Amino acid sequence: MAFIDVLGQKDEFKGIDSVPTDEKSKKKLISAHEETVIFLETFRNCFADIFETYINDKKPKVKVPSDKKKKFFKIRKAVLKHQRFSDCIQAFVPLETEVYHSNAVNGVFGILAACGGMMLITLSQGKAFRAGIDLGLGTELSNEEVYGPALFKAYKLESKVAGYPRIVIGDDFMEYLKSLSQRQKQCNDQDEEDIEVCKRMADVCRNMIVSDLDGRMILDYLGKEFREKVLDKMEMFEEVFENAFKFVESEFVKRQKRRDSKLAERYFLLYTYFKTRRADLTSKN
Repeated sequence: MAFIDVLGQKDEFKGIDSVPTDEKSKKKLISAHEETVIFLETFRNCFADIFETYINDKKPKVKVPSDKKKKFFKIRKAVLKHQRFSDCIQAFVPLETEVYHSNAVNGVFGILAACGGMMLITLSQGKAFRAGIDLGLGTELSNEEVYGPALFKAYKLESKVAGYPRIVIGDDFMEYLKSLSQRQKQCNDQDEEDIEVCKRMADVCRNMIVSDLDGRMILDYLGKEFREKVLDKMEMFEEVFENAFKFVESEFVKRQKRRDSKLAERYFLLYTYFKTRRADLTSKN
């Protein structure tokens, strides 16, 4: 379960308490509408498009023997769902499987890829979000929303732990990936081929996660593994990265000038992360 919350939305509506009666208040409302409602619609649709593309884009990159094709496509299938409400998104993958657990792990990778990719895109657009990702029990309701401990854990990571715009990974989720890397069976009828696929996918996911300064595990969406598996496919990546870097830098400087200790510290951490990864990108090129 991933819980994603777009930041700063309520601030856009400060001072707007009634229907505008003059030109100035009308312009303020229009501006707030553009920065919230229109942005959120774009943000949601972009997430939906990423999920849809990932689920459906399962063309083999290698030649598959004809007698293996049926199983290949079954193993490549991804289970990935999401629900949107207010300025939040919950994305989730049911981990209970009967035969091919790789379907679930493919969905897990999809969540990490979508969250990391959207973090960079959102920052390049002058917006930010936080997210928490963890594993737990949950019940899928009739409106395709998940309710239960999985949601509470992911929400806690986002709202109480993340602090600055980052994607925090929970301990139980890390243990799950570890069990896959150790080739532990996830369902009774799981065969060796599926176990091996799960191991490879789990290893990729674990390599995209690092320990932050406070010891919390976070998605390293500008790291080497994530860049190779996700960002290298992004159109105009360099431009998107530079726009995101400029926004993060400007937010840090702005908060510092205002002596806003809380937000200056948070954006300093994000700025430091970008500066470090920018140096890595420069040395790579």
